[in-house]
Amino acid sequence: MLIFLLFASQLFSFGLCSEQNMSDTIFSEEDRCPSKVITVPLHKNGHEVYINIGIGNPVQTVKAKLDFQTHYSLIVDLNSDFFGEIDSLYRDTHDSFSGEYSTNSDKDFKFILNAYHENDQTSNVLGLYGKSYFKIGERKVKKHFLNIIYQFHKRPEDHPHYKKLYIGSSGYNDLELIKPGYLDYQKYESDGITSGFLGLEPRFKDTPPNGFFSSETSIMDFLGPDKMITIDMRNGKSSFSLGNAVCANETINWIKSEKSDSFEFKISNVTVIHKGINYIIDRIIDGEIGKRNITAVFNPRYRDIYIEKTFADGIKRLSFQFLGGCNMGFDSVLFHSNNVTIGLKPESFLKSGRIFCDSDIKPIVKEDHTENNKWIFGWSFNKGRAIVYDYKQSRVGFVDEEGY
Repeated sequence: MLIFLLFASQLFSFGLCSEQNMSDTIFSEEDRCPSKVITVPLHKNGHEVYINIGIGNPVQTVKAKLDFQTHYSLIVDLNSDFFGEIDSLYRDTHDSFSGEYSTNSDKDFKFILNAYHENDQTSNVLGLYGKSYFKIGERKVKKHFLNIIYQFHKRPEDHPHYKKLYIGSSGYNDLELIKPGYLDYQKYESDGITSGFLGLEPRFKDTPPNGFFSSETSIMDFLGPDKMITIDMRNGKSSFSLGNAVCANETINWIKSEKSDSFEFKISNVTVIHKGINYIIDRIIDGEIGKRNITAVFNPRYRDIYIEKTFADGIKRLSFQFLGGCNMGFDSVLFHSNNVTIGLKPESFLKSGRIFCDSDIKPIVKEDHTENNKWIFGWSFNKGRAIVYDYKQSRVGFVDEEGY
């Protein structure tokens, strides 16, 4: 029997719980679903998954990804073309993020720090770190975020591809280095549908509120007393909640985070059930997973599931068949973390065409071959389960829909 995880985190917790037939079932008050959590729809368009948030005064609505590996929030300004990418064949521009919000139209935006192109305050100013009102559902608070404002004045094909920024002010000599994402945003985020991301990493709950790397950057002020976020994708739902939106009569399977400032949890083994036999993936690829210190995080900023290439290739070989399409003849891929097992059925991540087999499990490919041991379970991993992110106790949990 598979035991599956539900995330407890610092994002919004889904408040829509499954309705039961009340005519033949009587619930105690403790069994009822939470009614006071704030819940908004989680949308998917192409390769992008996002929620709608409101920023500023007057309120400007933007589409924001949810990032559990970044502690700060980033929004691209309406007038910026900072994140443009050029197709080398057709010389066409594709935006990883597009602008819908502008500081020029926000009466309440308060500037604090600059974001520079280089570790030099005489270099180009790419963005402004400041604060304004953020609104998610009915919850509205003042929040710090980074607004990218830079505009190019050259031809689009001459645009550099920025992958890092430096934060600071005229009062500081040393600038802080930041990167817009763990994976290459230009390769893994496309279409220009979203305007940025909400940083939901539980990083700065105990730090003083001074400067860019501070508690002010955190999402914590949005969360209720339980300090949780829920993403629920069971039974056709797709929602994001501030709080624990799981019904009291449902069991959450918890996994403790490796660190108090992260939702990453240890992967102790990867196995595949095939014809009743549990095969160990690291034996298939001739490796030893225990020595690799592999961690994973549920992060819907990315649509797919990204793991080390050798493991992705091992799973891909199991799905191959000579007649085309996908081999669905194995039961599940199991990811083990301590005493908890998270499963993926073949039909949940394989898409069988007439000729090719497409998989949501993709290899992490780093140009410098570093940090391939940090895996990302993206949006497609969440299908059929609810994830709860618990910021107080530094853990994530999951609940699978019945029959998963």
